[in-house]
Amino acid sequence: MTIKRSISGRIDKGSIGHNNREFIAPNVDKSRVKENITLVKENIQTVYHELFDKALEEYNTRQTRKDRCIKNYYEHIDRSKQEKPFYELIFQIGNTEDTHCGTEEALLTTKALTDFVKSFQKRNPHIKVFNAVIHLDEETPHVHIDFVPFATEQKRGLSTRNSLSKALEQQGFTSEGKMNTCTKQWVESEKEQLAKIMRGYGIERERLGTHEQHLDVLDYKKKMRAREVERLENKVECTQHLLENTQTILNDADSTLKRLDTEFAEKSDAVEKLDSELADKNAELSEVTDKLAVNQQMLKASAEKVSALVEIDAIEVKRKSLSDKVTLPADDYEKVADLARKQVVSEKENQDMVETVGRLTRENDELLQDVAKLREINKTLVSEKSALQKTVDRLRDTLRSVQEEVGYWKARYGKVMEFLNLHKLRERFLEFVGQHKHLRR
Repeated sequence: MTIKRSISGRIDKGSIGHNNREFIAPNVDKSRVKENITLVKENIQTVYHELFDKALEEYNTRQTRKDRCIKNYYEHIDRSKQEKPFYELIFQIGNTEDTHCGTEEALLTTKALTDFVKSFQKRNPHIKVFNAVIHLDEETPHVHIDFVPFATEQKRGLSTRNSLSKALEQQGFTSEGKMNTCTKQWVESEKEQLAKIMRGYGIERERLGTHEQHLDVLDYKKKMRAREVERLENKVECTQHLLENTQTILNDADSTLKRLDTEFAEKSDAVEKLDSELADKNAELSEVTDKLAVNQQMLKASAEKVSALVEIDAIEVKRKSLSDKVTLPADDYEKVADLARKQVVSEKENQDMVETVGRLTRENDELLQDVAKLREINKTLVSEKSALQKTVDRLRDTLRSVQEEVGYWKARYGKVMEFLNLHKLRERFLEFVGQHKHLRR
């Protein structure tokens, strides 16, 4: 015999403490808590290490500043105002009137839900289930599936990161607008999978709302209200994804701005350092050039002294034979004596001059080599300074471009918040993305 039952499924904010009965809500029958079926139970932080540690290490290695490194990705996401550490799916077959816990129908739906969870992970390669419990201590059997979405091969931030929309896109779900988001498509796809499993237990899926003409006025109003709620939830969901993507882009842009600011400062310091080195080399070059000029003057003076000594050597002395005595007038004798004295002095000065000329010539050669080296260094410094200046100019242009992009996304972010306020969805949205910090996960 085939029976018909409806399927309800939705994404919820999730509470691990509630799901695992770490605390008991008023609608729970304490005597039946032991009947609950725990299918998956892992520590969420362990799951984060398994999923993201490799990508986190690669991300931190690329950072040039320690304050941009992420020590613990789970804590990073948990502190985020836009992202959620995990998501939850709730699926139920039937309702309190036709599938009450304890009935034969409830037993069949429990088996279908169990098979559904066991095949869930295989169908969803970018969804990691870390907690799954079927509750049989409330009115109708239903399952809570808590999971962490992970998108791989990402260009912004971590290469593998927490993102529900990106994870679903990689599983083939593409948003077609506000009324048919990728999340809504995914939930409906999972309902179809559950319906296939139900048929194996003799349960056909009943699609509600196909015979509205037979509904009474009260039921019709309830249905219209439910549709309006669903429409608003879709708007909130779309807005949430937009905010998530916008916040990611803003965070990445902020990191890029900080990195470019640092590079710009470093390049500017390098240009200033090169300017200083260039000035020092120019001063050294000027000093060597002055010293070279002094040496050249000394060489000229030495040459003039050597020339004077040659003139002294040119004075002739008249002699007779070797056996004869030389006779000179008194004035000539004094001249000869004076020349003799000068000859002795000149020989010593001549030797000194030769040594001085040799030394100055060597120094001149060394100074000329130093001048050539300094000119080459100056040429290299000017080239390096020019290259660095081009880098600084490029960084200025990049900074300007990034700042314009940040301004664009901030404006778009403001439009989203304006949309939420206009449709009075702000409180619903904050409730939707809020974190339950008081619950131990």
